[in-house]
Amino acid sequence: MIRDDDPWQGLDVAGRVHIRVWRWGPGRLTAVISGPGAMTSGAYEEAFALLSSEYPHDTVEVFHHHPGDWIDMAFYAALTVVGDGSVTGTRIFGDALAQRLGPLLYATEDPEDTSAGYGGP
Repeated sequence: MIRDDDPWQGLDVAGRVHIRVWRWGPGRLTAVISGPGAMTSGAYEEAFALLSSEYPHDTVEVFHHHPGDWIDMAFYAALTVVGDGSVTGTRIFGDALAQRLGPLLYATEDPEDTSAGYGGP
């Protein structure tokens, strides 16, 4: 892991956003954003733009981690920029991402995430 900012300064959204970044190969980065601000309208697009400017010589793939709470189950989603510049999310198993990124994925999750990795307390 090369970065763990909580909160991530510079992202202009309502609510806190936590970012973690891993370098897993030459020119290859994986970023995971989470927190209430990550789901604010336009946050995904802004995150991609900021990461592209902060790491201009790297390919950055971005994932969203939605921490679980008493209302919502936790989930991970792979984020992809589509043709019109908007971002779509596809839910994935956190364990698939953890296999590549290692134990720090779960060890650095947001402290308020009460999901125990599967959506329940």
